[in-house]
Amino acid sequence: MSAERLLAPIAIRCAALGGVVLLAAVPVYVFVEPPWRALVARLAVAFVLGVALLQLRGAVAARLARGGASPLEQALERPGSPPAVPLRFEELIDDVRATRRSRGHFERIMWPRLTALASRPLARPPARLGRGPSLADLRRVIADIERER
Repeated sequence: MSAERLLAPIAIRCAALGGVVLLAAVPVYVFVEPPWRALVARLAVAFVLGVALLQLRGAVAARLARGGASPLEQALERPGSPPAVPLRFEELIDDVRATRRSRGHFERIMWPRLTALASRPLARPPARLGRGPSLADLRRVIADIERER
C-alpha cells in the first residue's frame, strides 16, 4: 500500500475535524474578551493537531505491525553458512600474532596460558629486543607441553 493511500483517509478525517472545530471555535472566539481570544484559537489548533498526530501514529503502528520484519532484520535472522574458520581459532591466531609483536602481551597473556597447560615448569623462550618470542620458540614450548601428555 502506498503512502498516499495510507494518508488520504487521515487527511480527510482531519479536514472534517478542523471544520467542526472551526464552527465551534468561531462563536466562542467572537464572544470572549480580547485577551482570551488567542487562547481559544491556540486550543482549537492544538486539539486538531493532537488528533491528527494520534491518527498518524496509529496508521504507522498498523503499517509496522502488518509489514513484518524489515530487510535488515530478515538478513540477520537468515541462517548463514558457518564461517570457514571457527571464531575461536581466529582469536587464537590473533593472540599468537600479538604475542610475536609484543613481549608484554606474551608475558601477561600467552605465557600464563601456556604454563597453565603444563604440569611442570616450562623453559621461558629467549627475549627478543621489545618483541615476543619467534614462532620456532613458541613451537618448542608447545612441543614440550604436548610431550607431557
